[in-house]
Amino acid sequence: MSDLIGAMILMLRARNRLIAMFAMSLLLCSPAHAEVKVYGATTVAFGLMNPQKAAIEKLSGVQLTILPSSTIHGLGDLAKGNADIAMLSEPLETAAEDVNKKIPGLVNLADFANRHVGDAFVQFIVHPSNPVTSLSKGQLADLYSGKTKNWAELGGNDVPVRVVVQPTSATYRMIKDELAISYTPARSVVQNTNQTAIIVAQARGAISNISSAHDVPERGKFKVLSTEVNLPLHLYLAFRKDAGQEVMRVIEAAVEIGMP
Repeated sequence: MSDLIGAMILMLRARNRLIAMFAMSLLLCSPAHAEVKVYGATTVAFGLMNPQKAAIEKLSGVQLTILPSSTIHGLGDLAKGNADIAMLSEPLETAAEDVNKKIPGLVNLADFANRHVGDAFVQFIVHPSNPVTSLSKGQLADLYSGKTKNWAELGGNDVPVRVVVQPTSATYRMIKDELAISYTPARSVVQNTNQTAIIVAQARGAISNISSAHDVPERGKFKVLSTEVNLPLHLYLAFRKDAGQEVMRVIEAAVEIGMP
């Protein structure tokens, strides 16, 4: 009898050790925090999500992977399931229109929602050596359309105008509509607004735009013009209505930090 009891005790101890080892393996394999992928507009990325990444992660208890691209790319990635949150520099409704023009039916507005997380405005920027400090709406229209081809026409240096644009950004359409123009065929196209800042900081004849929220190293290497054009930007985070708790904690933390 005593031998049977001893054998049972040994079996229980072995089972407990296996249970403990299995639990430990789960702990080692599981991440300390859930991960949420946030893709989209550079304005939101460099104006809020990147500078406040540590604070948002601490408040939400979620690890963030932030990929700056553009409003259209971010919302497209969200709709395709490649991202958990899309950063938008325009309302969800107008961003969805642009995405669906490229891929019809990709974004069903009934499935998504967005939260306002901040505000900014469009700034027009040139190389710091450019003596021009202000432009009227008409002068901006002539520059962006290609009618004005040399800065000397506006009292600047004898340097050809180089218009730098980012076609998938929300501001690309906003500027086009505000100035009532077609962009010059000779425009230089970049993939994101950070590339815009780099080019303008290096090219003497360049003109482009950036948002006031952009916190980039090139800030001290280009000049912001005074203009008659006032284009406000409202910044949003978009998400699926059936998003999990981790996503919603990130959204609430971003709103709390971005809209104190």
